[in-house]
Amino acid sequence: MSAESKAIGARLREAREADPYWSRSDLARRMRAAATPGELPRVAHVKSLTDMIKAWEAGKAVPSPRHPYRALYARVTGLSEAELFETAAPSLWRTDGLNDTFTADDEDRLAYVAKHPLRVDSAVLESLAVVLAAQRRLEDAIGSEHVIGTVRAQLATIEALVAGSRGELRTDVLDQAAQWAQFAAWLHAATRRLERADQLYDRAIVWATEADSADMIATAWNMKGHIAWLRHAPGAVIGLSQVAARERRASPGVRALAAQQEARGHAIAGDVDAMERRLDDAVELTGRAAEAHDDEPPWIYFFNPGTFMLQRARAYLYVPGRTERAAALLEEGFAAMPAETRASEWAAYYLADLGRAYRALHEDTEAERLADEVADIAARTGSDALAMAAVELR
Repeated sequence: MSAESKAIGARLREAREADPYWSRSDLARRMRAAATPGELPRVAHVKSLTDMIKAWEAGKAVPSPRHPYRALYARVTGLSEAELFETAAPSLWRTDGLNDTFTADDEDRLAYVAKHPLRVDSAVLESLAVVLAAQRRLEDAIGSEHVIGTVRAQLATIEALVAGSRGELRTDVLDQAAQWAQFAAWLHAATRRLERADQLYDRAIVWATEADSADMIATAWNMKGHIAWLRHAPGAVIGLSQVAARERRASPGVRALAAQQEARGHAIAGDVDAMERRLDDAVELTGRAAEAHDDEPPWIYFFNPGTFMLQRARAYLYVPGRTERAAALLEEGFAAMPAETRASEWAAYYLADLGRAYRALHEDTEAERLADEVADIAARTGSDALAMAAVELR
């Protein structure tokens, strides 16, 4: 946690405990009661909001300016948003979750190279890799909307490093830069800024191609296929996934992700035989990836056989007569998932898939329960798209 988030957390706790004293659940109820009809669907239920208040007071996260919580805090406590939330500008590179893996020297080195991009060296690249790994896990914990602004600013520095790089180190700079561009693209896609996400994946492809990074080349093409899926374009889902799969030097895990996505495209298009063939390919590749997990690239740290169950289920949801099997796979995948992963923004979309399967199977009580869970994760992570998924599920 950062010094800024801890300072804000202390201020929020002080406001809650001032006369009259409120418990966290008292404050949660008051915030919901103070919400306007337009705000209320974006506010978590009392139990989840109480947990969020606890996390905010501990400095583990800060309410997003894009969502109602700051205004609700001000409305309920009588303090201004500035009094509650304004802090000094935070460090660009001091990301939550770095702990002892990132020293003051590392921070100074990155601040220096941001102003002198020609002075990049291998130590700078190692520091950038550490920060990127922390950003990925921070996004899992608090959602893409809370991370995207910082990553945009960080990527601007990395673009300057690419522009100034030359000689033997340029390949390493491009390899690291492609990973940052791919992560920034993912954040833009997750927040439904699809045009910009497409552009950033293109940038990742260019940088990865010059660096000859087969894993990133395949990943970025595959993720352009993900954007095609979000745009309801199954032809492009299939075609872009096939481009990724043609990169035979890519790792089994990267190629498994491409195979399962292509299978989903075939399912949408109604070609069940082609779907099954590609899912079978994905099973084989997933097994190979599990046997050599340490050889997989760091950006697919989330991928495992349990994750593949969720993805296979998503393909089945497009096939008549496979809904019950899809629900069983989703249940099995979630049963093997740590609680903190289930609570992540990306996993919540699979919870919505399970809710839709329950609806189709007339298990409405379970579907309503999942709609509440998805809505609470949407409120905590500030995800408008996920909030809409909860509304559609209801």
